[in-house]
Amino acid sequence: MQKENQNTTSNVVFLGESGFPIGLATVQRLSLMAKALLYEGSSATVICRKGVWNKNEGIAFDTKGTFEGIDYRYTSKSAFRPEGFIDRNIQKVKGIYGEFKHLRYLKKHDKIDLAIISDMKVVHVLRYIMYSVFLKFPIAINFVEMTSSMQHRASFFKKINDYLHDKLVIRFYDGAFPISDKLMDYYKLISPSKPVLKLPILCDFDKFNIEKSSEEPYFLYCGSIRYTQVRNFIIEAYKKSSSGENAKLYMIISGGSKKETLLLEQELNAHFDTQRIKLFSNIPYEQLVHLYINAIALLIPLRPTIQDASRFPHKIGEYLASGNPVITTDVGEIKNYFEDGKTALIADSYTINSFAEKMKYALDFPELSREIGLRGKELGLKEFDYKAHGSRLLKFVKKL
Repeated sequence: MQKENQNTTSNVVFLGESGFPIGLATVQRLSLMAKALLYEGSSATVICRKGVWNKNEGIAFDTKGTFEGIDYRYTSKSAFRPEGFIDRNIQKVKGIYGEFKHLRYLKKHDKIDLAIISDMKVVHVLRYIMYSVFLKFPIAINFVEMTSSMQHRASFFKKINDYLHDKLVIRFYDGAFPISDKLMDYYKLISPSKPVLKLPILCDFDKFNIEKSSEEPYFLYCGSIRYTQVRNFIIEAYKKSSSGENAKLYMIISGGSKKETLLLEQELNAHFDTQRIKLFSNIPYEQLVHLYINAIALLIPLRPTIQDASRFPHKIGEYLASGNPVITTDVGEIKNYFEDGKTALIADSYTINSFAEKMKYALDFPELSREIGLRGKELGLKEFDYKAHGSRLLKFVKKL
């Protein structure tokens, strides 16, 4: 993975996210940022301050080690989440103390040139700012969401947290890695003197070099169980396109238990004469890739909201890597990279009719759709493969 004849040139630490090396979009993004730096000869370390896994989930890895060249450490001394309330809070305290001790060790041995933070909670970000000042190392934000625009974060205390994060705390970073133009413009406005590097979605395309298999035709959507509105939008578009006569709808749902997923599947299929919708949850990454590779098309409708215009979903990179067509909407970063009918199928509006038309196109014109998918993959390799960003990422780290 690493370029030849390269020596370690920078030492980057990732903070604020637990669950490495297994996790959803945030863990995948920091892993790929780390691999991009490793590719250029730098070192990368992920520090998790607490365990998040249940012991019955079959997760088995040490509290410190190396995964795909990336060093990691659980400073709570356990990768698992204790069952009792008191034990969980004791673990949190131990993790924070261990986190500081390890950062102090890295600084003492000249093994930290930058810390990249992936955390939206103000109380934790303020702690990282204090670490930065006390131990004298710069910090940059992994800026992937406009926190205050996230509709599911509706409680009073989350709203206060998000307002403080986006309006005040973000100013104390030494730099930023925004994922979209909208976030880059926002950071430049609020911290005009700080360096900023737009870093789009990243993907390891090598993991998708597997053969297709002969399966029943299906569309595929991946999303959180809390995105009820988007899920319902897709189901209505699926019905409108009359796809149920020729293809099923598979959904990979994150954030819910197996029981919740099964109940949701039964609820959704109540609208059909046969079991047209199939749900998956908590599946191994290998099965996820298999589902991507064998889909007719991969669905990701983006809404005309500040939240969706600001973000750039990680799964779009994985969708492209499958070589199958991506069906989306003309919102946010989509217009910066994709062209309808050439590299993706793009609905011109966030409406059921418009999205259904693109789903119907994928069924009615399979050969043309496959060509769109292959061109999308070529675009993805050029724009989003993690190795393509290693050099520019390293230059930015050195600037900080």
